[in-house]
Amino acid sequence: MPSSSDPTPPTPNLNSDTEHVRRELYDLVVRMQFSPVEDTGPDDYTGPTYTPDECGLKVFYILSRWFATWTNLGEPHLPPDRLQELVRIEADPSSRFGIIFSEV
Repeated sequence: MPSSSDPTPPTPNLNSDTEHVRRELYDLVVRMQFSPVEDTGPDDYTGPTYTPDECGLKVFYILSRWFATWTNLGEPHLPPDRLQELVRIEADPSSRFGIIFSEV
């Protein structure tokens, strides 16, 4: 088990299709995509001004893989077919959050 000073959370078990894993991944996606960025200056981008609910964030398991999808409200000039983000969630113990996104 990581110590309390270890900033890297344990990597979720992505081989399991349970509500517990889905909720854990949902929370990680929120932290990665919708939370303010730490250690920024006053003129730096600090994160989105919209919520995961406003973007319709969904985390789901299909074909033995975890995915996340949301509407990109930060880029309203994009054509409608490019507003929807879809990423595959993969384990990465070396990353800050224990997971990474892969483009679909």
